[in-house]
Amino acid sequence: MERGKSMPEVPVDVSPVKPGPAPARRRTRAAKLPASVEAQVARFSPPARRELRRLIRLSTRFADLTDTFPAAAYALATRRGSKSEREEAIGLVLEGAPLKVVARKLELPNWLKKLPPEAFEQPLGELPRSETFSRRVASRLPHDKGQAPFWLESVAFASKAAHDEFAIWLAEQPIFADRGDPERVFAVLAAYAWFSRAPASEAKELIIVAWRPEIAFDTALCAAKSWLNRLRLMMQLQPGALLDSWLDGGVAEGYSFVPLTDRNSLLIEAQAMQNCADQYAERLARERCRLFSVRKGGTHVATLEIGPHTRETGVLTISQLKARHNMPASIDVWQAAYAWLSQQSGLKRLPPMISPERPFDEKIWRRLMAPYRSEKSGAPWLPERLTQATFARMDMDMCDLARRGGVTSWLFT
Repeated sequence: MERGKSMPEVPVDVSPVKPGPAPARRRTRAAKLPASVEAQVARFSPPARRELRRLIRLSTRFADLTDTFPAAAYALATRRGSKSEREEAIGLVLEGAPLKVVARKLELPNWLKKLPPEAFEQPLGELPRSETFSRRVASRLPHDKGQAPFWLESVAFASKAAHDEFAIWLAEQPIFADRGDPERVFAVLAAYAWFSRAPASEAKELIIVAWRPEIAFDTALCAAKSWLNRLRLMMQLQPGALLDSWLDGGVAEGYSFVPLTDRNSLLIEAQAMQNCADQYAERLARERCRLFSVRKGGTHVATLEIGPHTRETGVLTISQLKARHNMPASIDVWQAAYAWLSQQSGLKRLPPMISPERPFDEKIWRRLMAPYRSEKSGAPWLPERLTQATFARMDMDMCDLARRGGVTSWLFT
C-alpha cells in the first residue's frame, strides 16, 4: 500500500443472511463389546444395559463384575446410592478392591452375590444384611432364573413387612412360578406373621394358630385366612348388626337353641365347640344363613346352621348340625333340632333380592392395625380405609396365594 493513498471502498452486503443447515457432527461409534461380554450384558434388564456397557468400556473389571457380582454391577448401572458413593464404588472396582468392600460401599448384602443377572428388574431397596440371614438364605436361593425376580422382591418385602425369620421361611416356599406384586400377594400373610410374634394386642388375640418358623405353608395360609375372617367378624358383626335371627330361639326335648347374631357370641361358640363358627361373618352378613348354639344344662353340645332348602324355594331347613370338633351330632340332638324346628312359624322365607349393606367399622380396623402400622412405617400395603371392595381385594389375593401354593381348603372357596 502506498503511503498517502486510501483503500478503495468495498461494497458490503447488508441483506439478512438466511440460516442454512448446520454442518453435520461426526458421531464416534462406540466400540463393540466382545460377543461373550455382550451376551452377559443382555441378561440384565434393558434399563441397566446402556450404563453397563459404558462402565465396561472404562475397564474390563466391570465386565468381570457382571459375572462375579451381578447385583453390584446392576446397582452401579441403576445409580444406587448418592453420587459420591457411586463414584467411590466405581473407584474401588477400578482399583481391583475385594468384592465385599465394593458391596459394603453400595450397602449390598453378600448373599446377593449368588443371584443371576435375571433376578434384578426393580431398583434395589432395603435388604436384610445380617450374617445370620446371609448364611441361612444361601441354601434357599431360587434354582430357576425365571423365578428369581419375584423371589427377590418377595424376600425383600417379607423382611420389611414382617421380619427376617418370615423372609427366610418364605424364601423356601414353592410359590414363585408366577409373577406378582409382593405387596398384594403377601400383605395379609406378612401381617399375620408379624402379629404372631408381636406383644399382646387385640388383633393378636384373634389368631388361632400362630406363625412359627417350622410351620407348613398350607397350615400358615389357612391360619392367616382364618385370622382375616375373624377380623371381618370384628368389624362387620358388632352387637346389634343382625337383628333378625330368622327363627326364634327356644327349648325342645331338654335342649336350648340360642341364636348367634354377633361377633361375641360367634367367638364364644367357636372356642367352646372348636369349630369354624367364627368364619361365618360373610355368610351371615349377606343373609345366606343363620347359626344357633345347641346347649343342654348350659353346656355347648352342637352348632346348628339354618339355610334355604336346596329343593323347596323359600323354605328354611337345617343345613348342618355338628358336635364339638365338627363331629356328627347324636340322634338325640337331631331329634331335638327337628322338634324345635316344628315349633317355628317363620319357616317360609324368601331370600332378599339384594344383599343388605353392612359396612365395616373403620374405627375397629384402625384400632386393630395400629400396632402394626406403628412398627412398619404405616404399612401402606394394607388398605387405610376398609370397604367391601378393599376387603374383597385382600380376600382375592389370599385365594390367589392358595392357588400358587396348591392349597385346597373350604376357606378359599
